[in-house]
Amino acid sequence: MKLMKDIGANAMRMYGNDAETSHRTFLDEAMKLDMDVIAGMSDFGFIQGPNNCILNDYYCFEEAHFYYKKNLLKGFAVKNFTTYHPALKALIMANEPDLKTQPRWKLCRATASIFDAILEAEKEVGVTGNLIALTFTWSFANFHGKGGVPALGQMEDFWKCIHNPSAPPSSYTPKNDLVAAFKQRFVNSFNTANTATEVEAMILTKYGQSSFWTDDMKIPVFIGEYHSIRHGMKDDLTKMMSHAKSPKYPFFMGYSFFEFSKRYDKGGPEAEFGMFGYGDCILMDMNYSGQVYTIWNLKPETDNQGYPLVKALKNAFGTGRELPNLHTPHLPCQMGTLGVP
Repeated sequence: MKLMKDIGANAMRMYGNDAETSHRTFLDEAMKLDMDVIAGMSDFGFIQGPNNCILNDYYCFEEAHFYYKKNLLKGFAVKNFTTYHPALKALIMANEPDLKTQPRWKLCRATASIFDAILEAEKEVGVTGNLIALTFTWSFANFHGKGGVPALGQMEDFWKCIHNPSAPPSSYTPKNDLVAAFKQRFVNSFNTANTATEVEAMILTKYGQSSFWTDDMKIPVFIGEYHSIRHGMKDDLTKMMSHAKSPKYPFFMGYSFFEFSKRYDKGGPEAEFGMFGYGDCILMDMNYSGQVYTIWNLKPETDNQGYPLVKALKNAFGTGRELPNLHTPHLPCQMGTLGVP
């Protein structure tokens, strides 16, 4: 976490969470380092697990409510569960639900019921202070044919959806006023593997004319995953950051670089995104919920032009182009490990 801060990051996007584990210690440490946390709901309960949304015809209220209420009681809420933890800034209620909901006409039902469940869990626990932003992070797919705008089309669909989700075919009756909650707390977000030039042309130039940036409503937008593995990132990351600072795009909050470390467990193209890989030095074993994991040292990874990604990101964040210090003299290499790779 300190390494992220030293690079120049001011927030961390998290994926999923274990509702059975307290997140208070992690959030406290983030607060000490002045790092914001964008939490994420897990696919467990949405498209995974014993009683997921798919098995319930995408009526997702019960599962989302069950797990998020546990989150609130296990670190997300403080001061006798009346206010959100100061480090928490936003919740991604689902990551790319537009790609995971089949058939797509059930997407309104799924997302409206999840949104409703989050609001209901807050109400039942009694969380009223430091209310965080809520979002669905959409893919950068275009589902609206010629003239459609990637991601923005899904955002507009959801905005339309929550005005009357009880109408067929969605047929979901919310317990809360979703439109009011949207206006008060929502931010839009999307993932993309496109370049800064492409993203500007494809969505940023159009967002200001959308339903979300009018005299009556101002809903900002951020990129939840940003990294084009098809292009060099030496200057692209800085260019995208300049868009976030530009008065031309007052609605654009910035991006979360995808991603901190390689996903060796996935392999293939999914393993090409990490800013750091793992070296050959075993630093320690970590016990998490009964499973022991091996913690390795970090080594910088490069883009497809051979340029270190961390140097590109540091420049974008205004902390120079030098490689960060990855030495860990307080953690000498171990001879072996009890954990899994």
